[in-house]
Amino acid sequence: MPDQIADAAGDDPVAASYRQLADVYHDLLSRDGVEELLERLVKTVRGLIPVTSILVAETRIEERVLVPLVAEGDWPEDFLSTTLPFGDGLIGMAAERGRPILCNAAHLDPRAGHVAGTPDGEPEAIVSLPLVSGGVVIGAMSLYREGEGATFTPFEFELAKRFADAATLALQNARTRAELRERGRRDELTGLLNRRGFNELLASTLARAREDEVAVALLLIDIDDFKRVNDSHGHTCGDALLQHVSRLLDEATRHRDCVCRIGGDEFGVVLLRADTEQGRAVARRIEESVEAHPMLHGDEPVAVTVSTGAASTRETPPHAESLLREADRAMYRQKRERKPAVALRLVSEQ
Repeated sequence: MPDQIADAAGDDPVAASYRQLADVYHDLLSRDGVEELLERLVKTVRGLIPVTSILVAETRIEERVLVPLVAEGDWPEDFLSTTLPFGDGLIGMAAERGRPILCNAAHLDPRAGHVAGTPDGEPEAIVSLPLVSGGVVIGAMSLYREGEGATFTPFEFELAKRFADAATLALQNARTRAELRERGRRDELTGLLNRRGFNELLASTLARAREDEVAVALLLIDIDDFKRVNDSHGHTCGDALLQHVSRLLDEATRHRDCVCRIGGDEFGVVLLRADTEQGRAVARRIEESVEAHPMLHGDEPVAVTVSTGAASTRETPPHAESLLREADRAMYRQKRERKPAVALRLVSEQ
């Protein structure tokens, strides 16, 4: 690697390496999604420092563990589903101390530990690097070079530390972008996906359903006579009712991210691998749950009902507009049929 760098910059490998790092910063920061960033990160570090294996993990600060994000090389099949305690192994020590570690004889160093399912006792050199942002360790990475005589030079160690700085900045930037995008998809009042999130969810679910050749059901849910609650009890109570109903929907569907608040007092539920009848079964469960669980406003119960409509790609063209139109028609058909009963209940409450 130093010879390659020297070729790129005459006889000054340090200057060439820092020009490469500048390109790395620009390249990594241009990556938008976390998965894309991690893929590029692995490819880039291999170009800078030849290694046999790479591990990148993020931290769960409260639990003091590292969660592997990407592991390239000879790792056990289920390794990405494990966690690594702070202080455990060289990468855990780097995360715990917030300082990089170079170990050119890791196979002889008891601090290195051993991951079950990987070769044990073979010559190995390891560089472990904390990813530190604003004084907080947000992750860690380890570079591995295996084989007889495997070592990392001081130059490569320094280069790896500078690369870790670039990786930290890029990962934090990608995470921030992802959080901002997610906030833009969430309803502030209920925490459910909002209209934008609903549109994205429905589109992605339909695309997946086409690929897997399965059905998608769409439910629309509307709170009956919601205006009465706002008029009688105030908008604070109305907001509390929306939160209350959203929790009931969450419990009834058992999958929060398929439930959306698409506007006002209207909700949507997107169900993969469900036909209209299965959608109606979920709708009935929702109706029964809302009716059986009135919200307490102070000491006063606020009872409401909901109208629901279901549509599925089994009977409706597999397009968002068609499903929305058919579910909306079904919902308002039910609302019209139930309106006399709802009106009678309201009169009896007065």
